[in-house]
Amino acid sequence: MRGGQLRKDLYYRLQAGVIDIAPLRERLEDIPLLVEHFIDLFNARHARPSPVTGIEEEALETMRRYEWPGNVRELANAIEGAFTFGRSPLIRLADLPLALTGSHAAKQRSTSFAVPIGTFADSERTIIQHALEFTEGNKVQAAKLLRISRKKLYAKIAKYGLE
Repeated sequence: MRGGQLRKDLYYRLQAGVIDIAPLRERLEDIPLLVEHFIDLFNARHARPSPVTGIEEEALETMRRYEWPGNVRELANAIEGAFTFGRSPLIRLADLPLALTGSHAAKQRSTSFAVPIGTFADSERTIIQHALEFTEGNKVQAAKLLRISRKKLYAKIAKYGLE
């Protein structure tokens, strides 16, 4: 407003609608309800072959101990990532971001592989293949899911022979 980019009357109209909500770290008791909400939201948004039905208690407890510097948006992103790349009907600790889980989940992840991880290219190919399977071959949706351009996705599909 002072810089002349916003009219004074508009500023005061917008200011009347301000809702003050405590950060998530101060209301950790809301996490189970928010997790349930985001699971319902992502089940409706992304058609998976088998929907996510809930979250394992160990994963939920880890979420309750986390500080949530990114607030509810960070929680939503964590659930969406677990939802997108997890294969279980329940969100597991290993499905959550490493920043949230720390080294405990990293150990669990490393012991859950039956074979060596392989090269970066192998991993990238697998991730792209999973995204294409998840979106039932819809390349536009797969590119959005992977957060890359369609052009880049097409190049990767050609590179890895995923036609």
